[in-house]
Amino acid sequence: MMRTVTNVPYIDEAARRYGIAAADLAPMEGGLVAHVYSFAKDGKDYVLRITPPNDEIDLPEMRAILTWIHFLAQGGAAVAAPVPSQNGDLIEPIEEDGQAYIAVAFERAPGIRGEELTFDQWNDALFERLGQTAGKMHTLAKSYTPPSADLKRPDWDVAGNCFHPLEPLPPSEAIVAEKQARIFEVVQALPKDADSYGMIHADLHGGNFFVDVDTNTITIFDFDDCAYGWFAMDIAMSVFDMLVLYPGPDREVFTERFLRSYLKGYRTENTISAFWLDQLPHFLKLLEIGVYAEVHTYHDPADTESWVGRFMANRKYRIEHDVPYIDLDFGHLLQ
Repeated sequence: MMRTVTNVPYIDEAARRYGIAAADLAPMEGGLVAHVYSFAKDGKDYVLRITPPNDEIDLPEMRAILTWIHFLAQGGAAVAAPVPSQNGDLIEPIEEDGQAYIAVAFERAPGIRGEELTFDQWNDALFERLGQTAGKMHTLAKSYTPPSADLKRPDWDVAGNCFHPLEPLPPSEAIVAEKQARIFEVVQALPKDADSYGMIHADLHGGNFFVDVDTNTITIFDFDDCAYGWFAMDIAMSVFDMLVLYPGPDREVFTERFLRSYLKGYRTENTISAFWLDQLPHFLKLLEIGVYAEVHTYHDPADTESWVGRFMANRKYRIEHDVPYIDLDFGHLLQ
């Protein structure tokens, strides 16, 4: 039996604005903040997402995010496209007890989350498709200009994201904080130009795209962290996440295989130079420290099976002793 949601005032109002009833909604797994529901209408499947009042995303920020996703969808990128409400708006603010909830709806992507695939379901064709999907997004980013100044997203080193966590590390993590500051300076000194720096997803891991193995398609969603950054950051995130999920011992061999397929797809849509591939170790280290900073306070050492558990294995030692996230000559992959 499908679980439904009823007798919640803001849910009722959100459903009404999209032309359905609260009883038509079925809860889905969502993010850390938002409430996510699936529904069907006119023979199509959709997702309704309701973000409660919080310190990370407000109404202007959500408008900027939705404007960017809509641009990508119009340009043919494989993203979960936003759909208008009954009022014709892509975003619906809902007042409840003096607080503003934000309701948005999207086309439901086929398949399952990338992180839910068993690793033997991944293959070179899917790696290639993942790269092609990112490349299309990045090439569109080069022509993106927000319609107005208030719809412009921040730069990666202003917004909070895995590369730039906003919470400072505690004194007990002084060595990690020192390493973080050092790699942060290295990355900030990198050149910025239209071919390498623009709007990125900034959180492009397997929890934020769906994979349909039957059709070999990938659909990206959850753009809450989107910001201006180097396109190579999104590539680094894919490498980073795949290596947490990868169960085998030959990590360098796998990484080369993954990236050769990924770049084959990526380069059908966008260009990338050996210089930017050579920067991947910097982005990976910044990401490694950023994720560690976000999860180390709640990680249960007894947990070795979850994504966080696998990531945290020996992680503090590796960061403090400058062990590369993966030891590979990335630039030669374009040869």
